[in-house]
Amino acid sequence: MSHAGPSTPEFAIRLSSIDQLFWDFDARPVAKRTLSGDARWHLLDEWERVRHAEPSHLTIYVPESDQASTDEDAVREAIWSSLRKSSGPLRRIDPLSRQEKVAAWIGVAVLLICVVASTAMDRATDEVFISGLSQGILLVGWVALWRPAERFVVEVVPHVFNRRRFAEFADIAVRFVWV
Repeated sequence: MSHAGPSTPEFAIRLSSIDQLFWDFDARPVAKRTLSGDARWHLLDEWERVRHAEPSHLTIYVPESDQASTDEDAVREAIWSSLRKSSGPLRRIDPLSRQEKVAAWIGVAVLLICVVASTAMDRATDEVFISGLSQGILLVGWVALWRPAERFVVEVVPHVFNRRRFAEFADIAVRFVWV
């Protein structure tokens, strides 16, 4: 087993089970699985910490009890595939679920209906109460887009800036240490 030198920080993660790397409920063969969001972000944070030292490999510390049931080559392929996908558009690594797509379309429709209703109310009268009600209806429309807007701001935009970092270590050698 090769260890990093004293001046070279180690690019490593420690798992309580190899399953921690992947999304829960994913029944595909290991080589076809995608790294979970938590695993990807942790690897990215670790890479950011050690990248200037240019580590030659990622070390994964896994309990010895997982060794017999783990296909190391399949896990490596899943890691490399996920990291390559992470260096592209977010939709390749974390596509919207059906629920998220439906919610986005419903949010847009609700916003448009609220804009039309609010505008009609504003044009119909100058009463303060109706104007306040009109603004409340418009607020409901914007709230309907809250989750799609949150995903855009919290996930899509940061991913654009992180894609290059993922590409830096997408093909790094992966070593397992059974502890």
